[in-house]
Amino acid sequence: MERNRYQGEDPRERVNAALSTLEQGIDGILESPSFGDYLATMAKFHQYSSSNILLIHLQNPEASQVAGYQRWKQLGRQVKLGEKGIRILVPHIRKQTDDETDEEERSVRSFGLGTVFDIAQTEGKPLPEPPVAQEIRESSDAGMALFGHLLQFVEGAGITVTREELEHGHGYYAPTKRRIALGSHLAGDQRTKTLAHEAAHFVADHRGWINREDAETVAESVAFVVLNHYGIDASSYTFTYVAIWAQNRSVFKRNLDAIQRTAHALIAGVEGGDAMENKRP
Repeated sequence: MERNRYQGEDPRERVNAALSTLEQGIDGILESPSFGDYLATMAKFHQYSSSNILLIHLQNPEASQVAGYQRWKQLGRQVKLGEKGIRILVPHIRKQTDDETDEEERSVRSFGLGTVFDIAQTEGKPLPEPPVAQEIRESSDAGMALFGHLLQFVEGAGITVTREELEHGHGYYAPTKRRIALGSHLAGDQRTKTLAHEAAHFVADHRGWINREDAETVAESVAFVVLNHYGIDASSYTFTYVAIWAQNRSVFKRNLDAIQRTAHALIAGVEGGDAMENKRP
């Protein structure tokens, strides 16, 4: 890895430039017609209460996406003849206007029964699929060198790195066990990016109290910035990955400071700085 490649340049300016590129890439994904169709479709599905989720599971454990008869028609699908609906609780809402504030107030008056159907009980127009992050296919010398330096950094901070057969995802960070696991299928620059992602979770001290969308947005954005800092392009994967987690642009905006801080700390740690001394056991 060429540690002095950008000697004389302000590292913070390079990080800010990478963040600007990342934001433009995310906006491009979010504004694409296919992603817009996907979001519009997802917005038409109801968010169900825990009670209704339990009812749905008890009646149809295989259910994945459910909606009412009319909603499926709006989505271009028709409930198959003879299909038995899934019964759920439907709140009866009472609306009234506050005499003092003139604002409309809504309250649940009672509950009744409604019927929904799973997507497997319908036929017709396919639903839009979410965009898929494209794996990084390159295996560069810079990527291999960066992987070694990232590994040295996290292990020096007391984090064990393992390779595992994973059913889902590419890796994970277990803070209580101080362990990072990488999928055994990973190779090349994709493996380096995943290690940078999980190292970012560690540096940012992500635990159970942070929202998943915030944690994933920060970790993946930091991975992009770190790889970009060493001349490695992760845009094919990161732009789509972050767009899925940060569908509301405010998610990315509110985490910019955390992304910058974490990226600076991780780069300093990789290059032998003392920014992470307080993380050592």
